[in-house]
Amino acid sequence: MSSRDRANDAVLRVLFVCTGNTCRSPMAETIFRQLVAEKLSCRDWELRERRIDVFSAGIAAGESDPAAREAIAVMQECGLDLSQHLSQQVNEHMLENSTVVLALTERHRRVLCEARPDLADRVKLLSHGGEDISDPIGGSLEEYRRCAAQISDNLRIWVDELFRKES
Repeated sequence: MSSRDRANDAVLRVLFVCTGNTCRSPMAETIFRQLVAEKLSCRDWELRERRIDVFSAGIAAGESDPAAREAIAVMQECGLDLSQHLSQQVNEHMLENSTVVLALTERHRRVLCEARPDLADRVKLLSHGGEDISDPIGGSLEEYRRCAAQISDNLRIWVDELFRKES
């Protein structure tokens, strides 16, 4: 089965979008996978078997850039592995096939909605409070930790909303 076939079979496809797809959106993807696996009492790799697909991309991403080493380190502190992540540019196929697109900033949300106004109803801001997720690029490990905490706090709300019927 091709990845396209798997994508079309998914019940839930969640796409996280930031700028370069090396810090915020990959951390969001990784944390979300962990939170969903915990919520569903399964392992991360079983999400696909449950027809849940989670991925990330950037609106100005290079192709196949590794995650920022600080992001890898902070995720490692949380027991999560981001070392194999490679960046990718968001594209039409991703947007069209996603159930929900979670943008890390209002600017990201706006760019996506302007590019695909027909899909605007699925493009949401990650933060429920309306604030942007701060960009830690070039910052200290502490800034990456704060960013990861901000992402995690907001993702817990999303997981509760998206999987309300599962609990």
